[in-house]
Amino acid sequence: MAENFVRSKDPRLGPGSLWAAIPIPACRVLTYGGHVKAALVLYALVLHSNDRGPTVFPSRATIKKFSGVGKNSITECIKTLEYFGFVKIQKIKTGRTYRNEYEILRASWHWDEFNEFASRFKNPKGHCIKCNQWIYEDSWYKDRAYDGLAVIQIRVHKGCGGRVKDLTKKQMNIVREMEESAEIPLNQWGKE
Repeated sequence: MAENFVRSKDPRLGPGSLWAAIPIPACRVLTYGGHVKAALVLYALVLHSNDRGPTVFPSRATIKKFSGVGKNSITECIKTLEYFGFVKIQKIKTGRTYRNEYEILRASWHWDEFNEFASRFKNPKGHCIKCNQWIYEDSWYKDRAYDGLAVIQIRVHKGCGGRVKDLTKKQMNIVREMEESAEIPLNQWGKE
């Protein structure tokens, strides 16, 4: 394990409290992609993690108990998690049998670290006018600008400093459909 697995705990929780860092970005992407059962399995895996490392090794019966997913579907869900880049699986020999050891990867918590396949299911929130890129969750910051009459609040792209234009709900659905089919023309709506 090359990187440290660091989590911040909520200071309001006292000793003996239960705590789990839920991988919200991964769960959202899996839900958008139609893999709700895989999101439940990921949630069950995260519930078994601790501060010592990202590696967990619950049995299939335990995963079934915590996720509500049937034993036959767990294998398919784990393959989906591996394909999306949220979990890495390693077989460990214990005696005469093997058990799975699941490493929950950092990409589960960070939008920017998604692999190419998982990135296709992120929902864009805007479009940068300057560099012509889709803008996702935390890719902008708020700033003030002068409109001629008053000072207004605008969103600025972190990458290039260009102004971010909001997408309508209809445009976001069109973008998702294009990304799923890998046809992504960036200039579909022109310079409105």
